[in-house]
Amino acid sequence: MDPSPPPVTRVAAAAVAVEAAGAGVAGAVARPTEPSGVVSTDASQRRPPLLGRSPLRVVFRLAQVTILLWAVVVLVERYDETATQPVDSATQKADLVLGDEVFSDSFERADGPLGGDESWQVVTGNWVIAGSAAQIVADPSGAFVPALAVAEVPKADRLVIQLSIDSPNDGVGVVYGYDGPGEFNRIGFNPSFAAVGVEKIRGGQAETVGRFGPVGIPDTYEVSLEFARGELQVWVGNQVVGQVPLGDGGLPTSFGLSSSAGSPAKFDDVRVYAGP
Repeated sequence: MDPSPPPVTRVAAAAVAVEAAGAGVAGAVARPTEPSGVVSTDASQRRPPLLGRSPLRVVFRLAQVTILLWAVVVLVERYDETATQPVDSATQKADLVLGDEVFSDSFERADGPLGGDESWQVVTGNWVIAGSAAQIVADPSGAFVPALAVAEVPKADRLVIQLSIDSPNDGVGVVYGYDGPGEFNRIGFNPSFAAVGVEKIRGGQAETVGRFGPVGIPDTYEVSLEFARGELQVWVGNQVVGQVPLGDGGLPTSFGLSSSAGSPAKFDDVRVYAGP
């Protein structure tokens, strides 16, 4: 007997073989092999970025923070140096439009008590003219006696008061709007605190209306006060240190020299300008 399968069976087997081969070829066509050198775009096969969560990225971030902190320190130091730089009162004056001079006193006269003429009224304290300057002399008993001497100025729409102060003591300054021993406004310069304060005195009680700083205040300094547009602007040398509103009283018709504790001080080259 012939052991080979019948013809029908052989045909069927051949058909199955051909079908399997065709499927294999189709699979090969459907899934082509990536050529050598081509990087796959499959997210699962991507390499992590250079600065992923590696130590290199940590170093980079630390460098950024260090540079930022360094820049902040430099800016703070520059601000501090500028804000507290002493003003050269001998060469710098406020850059202001002055107007017409309506009052001046350089104290170029014989030594003696201040207030011997009609220019100044001594309210409190020990005042003398000595060395071509108005000076506050400490009380012989050592008591802290406030010192105040005032003068009148004409009514105007704008006033500028300028003077030189020579004193390392706190609380030395200028008053304005004097209406009596306990009714005036006071500007005090405080070198120890690098600050300037503005106070309203009513009924002998002081109320702070402005405090400015830091500002460098050397032993001798130039002061300018501009009264205009409903406010007072305070200058030390050629630096604006602050401003406060004038209130209902408007521009003053009097001003004065003062030391809140009667500390020794010298005042010179006092000038007042009105307008424009």
